[in-house]
Parts: sequence; C-alpha cells; structure tokens
Amino acid sequence: MIKMDANMTFRMDSDTKAQMAAICDQIGMTTSTAFNIFAKAFVRAKGMPFPVTLQEQASPITRAQMLTDADRLLTDFSEDYRRMAE
Repeated sequence: MIKMDANMTFRMDSDTKAQMAAICDQIGMTTSTAFNIFAKAFVRAKGMPFPVTLQEQASPITRAQMLTDADRLLTDFSEDYRRMAE
C-alpha cells in the first residue's frame, strides 16, 4: 500500500482548474488522482511523460484521444500499484 503523506500546493488560473475538474469528473477521477498519475509518469520517464516541442499550430485533441491517454496512464498506474503490492 502506498503511503500518501505529502501535500503539494501550486497556483494555476481558475479557468484551467475548472476545465480540468470537469474533465476529471467526466472520466471518473479527482484532480488529485490526475496529478498523482502525472507525477508517477514523470518519475517513470525521468522527465516529461510526453514530448515538449514547439509547434506551428497545435491540432485539437479529441475526446477519444484524451480517453485513450487517460486509459493508458491508468493502466500504467495500476501496474505500478500491483507491483508494489507484491
């Protein structure tokens, strides 16, 4: 069992926070869970778990892409928990 014993506080704009909370709600997780998934992926990748690049024009991300990405991250996260439980 993972011991959750640390808090983190940071600032973000209220629109982004509201949009993130709404998306998390739609996929059935809390924003805290989403940040924990990101943190685990960051540690596993030893940096950003996605490419950070300059783009001429970003293409819009579809709901299907978001759900696929979230599903992959949740699978990786659950595998980490399962390994730690063994």
